[in-house]
Amino acid sequence: RRRIDRGALILSEEPLFTIREPHAEITNEALMRALQKLPASRKRSFLLLRDNASGAFRSLGHAFAENSFNMASEDDTGRQLDCLHGLFLLHSRFNHSCSPSSNVPATGGEITHLQSFATRDIVPGEEITFSYAADFGCRTREERHRELRFVCNCETCQSGNPFQELSDMRRRLVRGLQYLQVRADLDGRRQDATGRPLITDPQLKPAADTLRIPLWSRFIYGLLTMSLLEQEGLLDDFMAERLSRNVLVPFAMFKTESNVQVAKLAMAQQDWLGRLCVAFQLYGRADAADEAMATLFRALSGR
Repeated sequence: RRRIDRGALILSEEPLFTIREPHAEITNEALMRALQKLPASRKRSFLLLRDNASGAFRSLGHAFAENSFNMASEDDTGRQLDCLHGLFLLHSRFNHSCSPSSNVPATGGEITHLQSFATRDIVPGEEITFSYAADFGCRTREERHRELRFVCNCETCQSGNPFQELSDMRRRLVRGLQYLQVRADLDGRRQDATGRPLITDPQLKPAADTLRIPLWSRFIYGLLTMSLLEQEGLLDDFMAERLSRNVLVPFAMFKTESNVQVAKLAMAQQDWLGRLCVAFQLYGRADAADEAMATLFRALSGR
């Protein structure tokens, strides 16, 4: 009903109830016990939930799966530390978009309320959406629809749309860039010979797997990732803060003076694309810190 500025809090909601179990291990019996503890009015709220407005859910487990969110705490690398899921009556009613106008960011600690924030300015009358999966910024249209089990009709998914074709290329490239920086795919595993390979270059793939990607490459890969996500409309303030370490760590490690000067000039630009364009001057340049950086990343990987 009113304009919502980028970064503004849209909704803060407490769960109807929570379950401290891995999602796949939550049983109808555990859900029934949680429901029995609720007052009558909150039980009725749960029973009013509908399966996409078409009818009652076939089971308590199905209702919980379609209306719950992960509330578990994470460490600074995004690794989940425990299991906690909550059922949310309002946030579960927001529709999905692969180019969403809001985000429900993960937090470092266990949360008591689920919060959504505007990822861009939202005008009156515009639908508020968010992405149902955190890694969709690295998945193509076909891959996203397999995960969703329904057909999304957002701009990014409309087949034959020039933006959709560019979007698939950008998101596939972002996924490959992530592998080169952390030597892991979306599931946390290394790339193997099965399926469609992310990295086909016979020299680049071994360099990634042994964490020997040179400093200039890491700096450019980080900037390119930020620029691509920005073009996709996915680089909200939360994502920018989380991914900026992939730029700032290499930037801080340059030792060769000529490289330091170019990196400083790149970071002085006003936007990610401008920084990337300047950073391309570093292409192929060795740096005195290359070996130290490889040692550091191997140590971090071991941890």
